[in-house]
Amino acid sequence: MSRCISLEEYLEQFVEENTQTADEEISLIIPDREAQNLGLFFIYGLAGYIETVRAWREANAIDCEADDDDLSDPRSEPKEFIN
Repeated sequence: MSRCISLEEYLEQFVEENTQTADEEISLIIPDREAQNLGLFFIYGLAGYIETVRAWREANAIDCEADDDDLSDPRSEPKEFIN
């Protein structure tokens, strides 16, 4: 049975096990494959986020078409914003 640890404890343990000290810097010992997988994870995550925002904007574009016309006309009066 494993005990649950906090993220902070996990990261501290990871740093202790996977670092080696140098004179002025700390080097992580991470295989190239793990670094590549981490990079791909961020790329796929960012692409998924962008696609979600794009789909949301397309779904709401019908509701916003009238507002977009007002914004594109530079002669139109600015609308009042309530804080």
